[in-house]
Amino acid sequence: MKRANLFSGIIAATMFLFVSATSFAENAPISVQGETPTILGAYTITELEPETVGRETMRKFQLTYENGKAPVVIYLNERSRCREYIVRGHAMEVMYVCRKNGFGATTLNERFSLYPVDTNERFLSSDALRIQSKITTEQVSVDNALGLIACYYPELLRNINVMMSN
Repeated sequence: MKRANLFSGIIAATMFLFVSATSFAENAPISVQGETPTILGAYTITELEPETVGRETMRKFQLTYENGKAPVVIYLNERSRCREYIVRGHAMEVMYVCRKNGFGATTLNERFSLYPVDTNERFLSSDALRIQSKITTEQVSVDNALGLIACYYPELLRNINVMMSN
């Protein structure tokens, strides 16, 4: 009987440690790195402290490019049926949305927008936005979505040199 109780205790302790480790890993800050197919080169995305945007607290990420001028900020709004990624650079802002039927880019609604419409229109390529409206029909994880944003976002600019360091 003592052996059965000891064995049950070991299994319970192991399960507790596994659940604790898994929960910690899921809540650990995200860090993503990769290469873009653009002249901006390699990218790094690091998670920052959450921030309140438009009365909602969102996860916040900083995207930097090897040959980039300034970092791009990405806010993640995790809704019940989709995730919205507000992507804001020094020249324009857009939103990438991950829904059940896929992942793609769209214009940012005025609720979260900081830039005047004419600023976005000056820098944003409407043709590229239309092409990126459905990047994939698959659901993507947060890590994968951030990587896709890092690779696709520069293509939305009418002139990518706006993001280049001097």
